[in-house]
Amino acid sequence: MHILKKICQAYAHIMLYSAVLVCSVISVQAQDPQYSQYYANALYLSPAFAGVEENSRAIFATRYQWPGLEASYISNTISADHYFTRYKSGVGVIASSDLSVASKLKSTDIGMVYAFQADLNKKLVFRPALQLSYVNRSIDFNRLTFGSQYNDDGFKGGATNEFPNTTTVSYADVSAGGLLYSEKFWIGISVNHLTRPNQTFIRGESRLPIKASLFGGYTFSFTPEWRKKHVNPDEEKSITPTFMYKMQGKSDQLDIGLYGQYNQLVVGFWYRGIPIKLYPGEKTNHDALVFLVGFIHKGFHMGYSYDYTLSKLTNGRTGGSHELTLSYEFKTKEKKKIQKRLKCPVF
Repeated sequence: MHILKKICQAYAHIMLYSAVLVCSVISVQAQDPQYSQYYANALYLSPAFAGVEENSRAIFATRYQWPGLEASYISNTISADHYFTRYKSGVGVIASSDLSVASKLKSTDIGMVYAFQADLNKKLVFRPALQLSYVNRSIDFNRLTFGSQYNDDGFKGGATNEFPNTTTVSYADVSAGGLLYSEKFWIGISVNHLTRPNQTFIRGESRLPIKASLFGGYTFSFTPEWRKKHVNPDEEKSITPTFMYKMQGKSDQLDIGLYGQYNQLVVGFWYRGIPIKLYPGEKTNHDALVFLVGFIHKGFHMGYSYDYTLSKLTNGRTGGSHELTLSYEFKTKEKKKIQKRLKCPVF
């Protein structure tokens, strides 16, 4: 009985330390949700994409990460943007939500976006942008287990005394971005959480780490321009290699791959990870393989992707990740254009 009592006490201490660790991860090392179809979810990638299509556009993206684990995540983003030719400006609004199913940790934010379009010459465009957001985070501590809920006989349940049952925190956030592109290539950067807001649920201070992303790509088109102009404007046969490197706090990640378009059909393949960089306890730094299939028709874009887990979590345990993106461009006809539209590559 004495040994059993010691085991229960040790287990209770472990659970207490685990709970504190969970709260520390939530408040100190929190990471932003990620999307595999990052170019399809344009405003989430960078505010510089607001109005880039020079018309009106709406985007919806949803992601279900690791459905095989209790610690799964559900993320949703909806955005809309419009371009004002007269002012060479794009404006947009974006709303996102992220839910941890296990702990009921939820983050919701809504932001306003402005981007200015500077035509450097007839073929090259630069777009600086700014985003202002309001963020609300909440957690249900009833979904976590704490040391006060254990006694010598094991788990006794009931309310915890360590933390309140529910807690919320709200703050303002600032992000910025820049995009340089021509008809064939683009390269951009986005920097989120410039003000490093305090997001802790408990006493003290916990600043949200800045997230920085560098992305780019190049489109190799195999369809002559005269066919697009005089035969079929929707005809497109191309291959587009892309990359994105992002870092936040002590974490970083590289996505590299390509997608191909054959008229209305789009397929893609990406690798996520940094194989040349190893973290403590990891033999390799492989995260996932991403497979994409999509459809484009008269301004409507639909894409589905699946992440196959390569890390030590294994795909059999996580169940991978599912992601769906829908977008629609509302074509506008203007009587007079200041200059011919410089097309940004279709993502």
